[in-house]
Amino acid sequence: MIYITEEQAAQVKYLLEQAIQGNHILFDSPTLKRILETPAGAPESESYAAEPHIEKLMGLKTLAEKRAFLERLDAKTFEGVVRTYLNIVENTLFEAKGTVH
Repeated sequence: MIYITEEQAAQVKYLLEQAIQGNHILFDSPTLKRILETPAGAPESESYAAEPHIEKLMGLKTLAEKRAFLERLDAKTFEGVVRTYLNIVENTLFEAKGTVH
């Protein structure tokens, strides 16, 4: 479970709204493509390992701070964070689709 404040929730909402429109503000297209083309490991363990990093990422105030944080992650952790991010975006899409009649 990832915990965020109300202020962070607004920022997360903005990032998700942008991602749903195809604007992945935190990640560039070649990075997303490379990670999506690579077979994933065990999804549950990857998500659990990425949670503290996602929580830390959402705690940072600016996009520059978020990008700098991501750049400092080792390759395996970074990939797990990206996959978790994409999973969150996908789940948000499914939830939104379920509420539209």
